[in-house]
Amino acid sequence: MLLAEALHIDAERSLDLFYSTKVYQQLSEPKYGLQLMSDDYILEELIAELRESQ
Repeated sequence: MLLAEALHIDAERSLDLFYSTKVYQQLSEPKYGLQLMSDDYILEELIAELRESQ
């Protein structure tokens, strides 16, 4: 929901974006430790990745 709010898009679109990112892949892998980071940090990483991909 944070991503949807930050990008002013609906929740379904934000989930589609989220599941297609490297950040999601890293969240799925404990070795990266991203699960220990705050929601705000993860949101910043997501937005940065999405900007880079444009």
